Amino acid sequence: MDDARVADFLSNLPEEKRKLAEIIRRTVLQADKKVEETIKWGNLTFVKNSKNIAFVYTYDKGPYINFGFLKATSLKDPKGLFQGTGKGMRHVKIYSEKDIDKKQFTVWVKEAVQLEVDR
Repeated sequence: MDDARVADFLSNLPEEKRKLAEIIRRTVLQADKKVEETIKWGNLTFVKNSKNIAFVYTYDKGPYINFGFLKATSLKDPKGLFQGTGKGMRHVKIYSEKDIDKKQFTVWVKEAVQLEVDR
């Protein structure tokens, strides 16, 4: 979708954050083959049928990246991984590969797609 902009976003991340973002990216794209990636709000954003599904963002000074969902409060979070206080948005802070719960992230992507697109 926005291959050059996505590549630019990833290449500008510090190596450790880039590695984590790539793992999340692969997990999301494998969870639903029709999800596309773009850059919105300066962040890596996953969309399907022009609907926002999930995003990866980070802050320069933070030692982590965030993986979040705009409608996370409507997703099941049995392990209590989500953080945040927004009306609907929540995120998971990823400090290292051990913080990436691929099974849970895959479930969330599928639930988020169901909420946004497949209804």
